[in-house]
Order: sequence, then structure tokens, then C-alpha cells
Amino acid sequence: MPDVRAHAQDLLRAARAATAQYSVDAVSRLLSKPVIVLSAPRAGSTLLFEQLARADGFWTVGGESHGIFRAFPSLRAENAALDSGRLDASHAGEEIQAAMRSCFLMLSRNHRGEPFLKFPPEQRPDSITLLEKTPRNALNVPFLNSVFPDARFVYLYRDARQNVASLIEAWTLGLQTGRFVTFSQLPGWDRPAWCFLLPPGWRSLVGKSLPEIAAFQWAETNRIVLDDLQALDRDRWCAVSYTELVEDPGATFERVCRFSGVDTPQFPAGGSLPLSRTTLTAPDPDKWRRHATELDALATLLDETEAMIASAVSAD
Repeated sequence: MPDVRAHAQDLLRAARAATAQYSVDAVSRLLSKPVIVLSAPRAGSTLLFEQLARADGFWTVGGESHGIFRAFPSLRAENAALDSGRLDASHAGEEIQAAMRSCFLMLSRNHRGEPFLKFPPEQRPDSITLLEKTPRNALNVPFLNSVFPDARFVYLYRDARQNVASLIEAWTLGLQTGRFVTFSQLPGWDRPAWCFLLPPGWRSLVGKSLPEIAAFQWAETNRIVLDDLQALDRDRWCAVSYTELVEDPGATFERVCRFSGVDTPQFPAGGSLPLSRTTLTAPDPDKWRRHATELDALATLLDETEAMIASAVSAD
């Protein structure tokens, strides 16, 4: 088994060396106004990210930034008691901010896979638009706002029953195979592992069914995202529904690119999108009905959360 801690330290050393030519402020300017995708798990954020990453104007770290977060042991969870995976501004000291930005800059590459730092200095742009998508970011907006004070956020939301049904199926697979597992042998948890992000209040789910776990995870994540976004200036975030993403991808990508300040690539005006790498079964808006009985029992939580989302995004 690879030594994750050693690998994390290697990443930090490499990032500091690779970006030593730039001052802390210069790195911040290079990563001005990054665009960060936020959503509950299984809401379609991988699909959105993979398609947006095709745009000339976006730079990514080549995927999700789990490796960067693992380089900082203090960012594993909210605290040593593992009360949640949520991070706020108190976790973002100046040293962590600078080191994290160095990691992002070192790993940044364009849609052709060409690293920013491999370009000759005279060919490097004065700033790049970093596109970032890592699932746990949904719990970490205050932290991210400290690392990137001018960040912009794209909030993706999905129909409650579709989203929760997808979570039920992914949790089932995760507990069987280890896929999607984020915490193995989580202290106090009554299952072999925890899948996806870890919201505050997770201990209240001990003894609950998978549908109850999935519904709580979906509802709490969306509540936290919206509470955090509504504390920011309204022009720093936009909202996108999964339905509009799959039904009119061209218009959706154009709107997100315009919000992000990058040119829109040639996306299809209609028709189907390719499957994302995390797709489990072929898309079908009625797949959730196989869990209809369990979801009906959770209707109050699902409907209340959907009403909250609708109210928050109505002006977008």
C-alpha cells in the first residue's frame, strides 16, 4: 500500500520548488477568480466539470483535488473527533493558503493537458481561470473563500428523488466494493465505511436505513451550500439545475462560461451528453421509481429542501 503521508509531503515540496519563482502575491494573481463547482453527491457535478474542462479558457488540475487536500493532514475533517468534513476560515491559516495555491498552480493544465509551468515564462498568461470540482467542496465554501477570496461558485442542484435514489444505489455499491468510500471504520459509525462527504450531524444516522442516510446527506449538503453562498455577494455565484444541463447543454454551458468570463466552446445545441466517468447505470429520469416506496416515506424532508432550493435560486 502506498504511503499516502509521504506522497502528500512530496507534493508540497514539489509545489514549493515549482512555484518558487513567484511570490505569494503573484501566485494569488495568477489564480485570480477561480470557478468552483458545488453540489450534493450524485447531482451531476462530474458531468458538468468534464464538459466545462473542454473550454480553452479553463485550467484544471487534471481532475479532482483530493491529492492536494491530503497534503494537509489538518484538513482531513473539521476536527480530530471527526464531527464532520466541513472546513471554515479557521482552517485556512496563511501558510496553508499559500501552500494550497502553490499546489493548484503547479498542477494546473489546459484542456490539452499542457501544464501551465511547462510553458516558457514569456508565453504564460498573466492569470488563468482555474476550474475546480471536488465533492467535499460543498461543505467548505468558507474555507475556499479564504484560500481564494475572489472565487466564483457554480451551484448544481438536482431533483430530490432522482438525486437521493442515485445516492442509495451508490452507497449500496460503495459498501460492497469500497468505491465512493471516504472514511473507513469511522469511529462511532455502525457500518464498515462512510461514503461521500461527511456532513455535520452524521451521528444521528446510526441505525438508520440507507434511504434515510442518503436523504439526510443530500438535504444537509444543499442546506449548507446555500447558507454559505447566500453570505456572499450574489454576483459571485450562479445556479444550474441538472435538468437544464441534460436537456439543453449548449445553453447551460454558454451561461456558465459567460458567468466565468471564458469563451464558450462548441457544445451541442441539443441531444445527449456523453456519460460521466462516475455513471453507474444508463441515465433515466424515472430510475428513482424503483425506490419510490422508501422515498415517499421521506417526502417531508425532500419537499422542504426542494422548496428551499427553489426559493434560493429563483432570482438566477
